[in-house]
Amino acid sequence: MQVKKFLLVTNTIYFLVKLTFKWKLSFSMRQIFLLFLFIYSINSVFAQPYKTIKKYTPYKWMVGVSWNAIDDDGRKFAGIFDYATSWNILPYPAKISVDRFLRHGWSVEASATYSEYKIGKMVQCSTDVSSILAAFDLNAKHSFYSYYAPRHRWIEPYFSMGIGYTYRSSAHVAQHVPTVNLGFGLNFWFTKNLGIQLHSNGKLGVYPGFWDTHTNYFQHSAGIMFRWHTKKSRKSDFGRKKSQWAHGNKRYKQKGGH
Repeated sequence: MQVKKFLLVTNTIYFLVKLTFKWKLSFSMRQIFLLFLFIYSINSVFAQPYKTIKKYTPYKWMVGVSWNAIDDDGRKFAGIFDYATSWNILPYPAKISVDRFLRHGWSVEASATYSEYKIGKMVQCSTDVSSILAAFDLNAKHSFYSYYAPRHRWIEPYFSMGIGYTYRSSAHVAQHVPTVNLGFGLNFWFTKNLGIQLHSNGKLGVYPGFWDTHTNYFQHSAGIMFRWHTKKSRKSDFGRKKSQWAHGNKRYKQKGGH
């Protein structure tokens, strides 16, 4: 069974790798794609089925590292998926995030992002911009993890909203810009603790305007996530059972004494 599974995964990966060369993806995009293929193959061959996770158990902490694609071309909603000319992507992970679960599907996430604008990419309606971008964000997230069919909880959609700060070292807009963030994402969980996150975030600059301003931009990310689940203490469970047992014996003795 494992041999058949290995052959199936190998053939699938071979087909997808051929597609990456056929699509003529950039070196950075190809690196990210191949990394996710590697994680998928390891999990598919050696990991146990995810159906062992029978019920929703909120995590306590979740951390992640991600690759970024910054779309800061200044054209609002024109050419959103024009990654060849507008997306600025580094070949290494340049975003870190820390997420703290609260309750009822809500969590709070803090993240830091770094990126570089290269000459030749469309940045603020120009291809002559060379700049560094740094962003710090604080978002509230709400997960729909527990609202749909429990058999499909390996996929977790969520939305996010919050505030942030963006710094550009050299661009045709203000260097220091506060933002309002609105985003949507998907988590794909291979195990209880390990998964992949895809996230798109629209950042609206609030200075020197709110909507009609060139400080607005999109940030897309794909990364590896790791989370810790809350677990009940065995000691506390044992203590509760022991207390109930002693209390039950006391009632039994009282009844026997009358």
